[in-house]
Amino acid sequence: MSSTNKFFLLMKTLCHSPSEFLDRIEAILTSRLERYFPSKIDYNPLTAENALQKLSEVLGHNVNWNGIEDFEANVVQRMQSLEEIAPFSTKHHGDLSLARLCFAVCRLLKPEIVIETGVAYGVTTAYMLKALQMNGNGVLHSIDLPPLGKNADAFVGYLIPEELKERWVLHRGTSKRILPSLLDTLKHVDIFVHDGLHTYWNIKRELNAITPYLTRPSVVIADDVEENKAFYEWAVQVEPKEWFTFKEKNKDSIAGVAVFM
Repeated sequence: MSSTNKFFLLMKTLCHSPSEFLDRIEAILTSRLERYFPSKIDYNPLTAENALQKLSEVLGHNVNWNGIEDFEANVVQRMQSLEEIAPFSTKHHGDLSLARLCFAVCRLLKPEIVIETGVAYGVTTAYMLKALQMNGNGVLHSIDLPPLGKNADAFVGYLIPEELKERWVLHRGTSKRILPSLLDTLKHVDIFVHDGLHTYWNIKRELNAITPYLTRPSVVIADDVEENKAFYEWAVQVEPKEWFTFKEKNKDSIAGVAVFM
């Protein structure tokens, strides 16, 4: 989508939702500002395979992958079919190695409440919902304000098979506005996945918000932690049982994992 079209869509939000307009402007400004004040940290990330192994060791169980072959093939096929009709960039796809780790966490913990920020086309979302279906328990609450694009809202979660959506609650908007009240309503969270706006202030805001609500055991996963120190500072402060990072397979990204026992 051209810059002109994006600007036109942004101006439309000013008319029908001034609060959304302000949230989008804040995201643009903070993202650009942080480029001039980088606060990167050099992690020593594990491979995706070693991250799964370490997670199983910490939680004391191995993941049963039986029964997801057809599901994975379906997601990949839908990803390919999306390329010609996508209203916003498919670069927003979650990496499959991250999605598989989220699936593993859901299978190992068998959570009641999962919260994620950031959905886009729903790669990671679909994997977590598949795990909840296989568990026969749990609800995933997703918070998402889609990127600007024609009919973008209709494509949020596009990759999620219809039969998995019965355990899915989508909250449209930013985590700044939705997450605090959602946490107050739910009272606890077993798994939290950050995959929305990856600025320092937004990551810290989300992680600090969910910390008092984390059950034991629980797991926190944060995507794209390599751009700033937010995840590192939070992990050092709250001292989980175990925390580590891993390099995603198909993206130049690092994800962070924290386990609370």
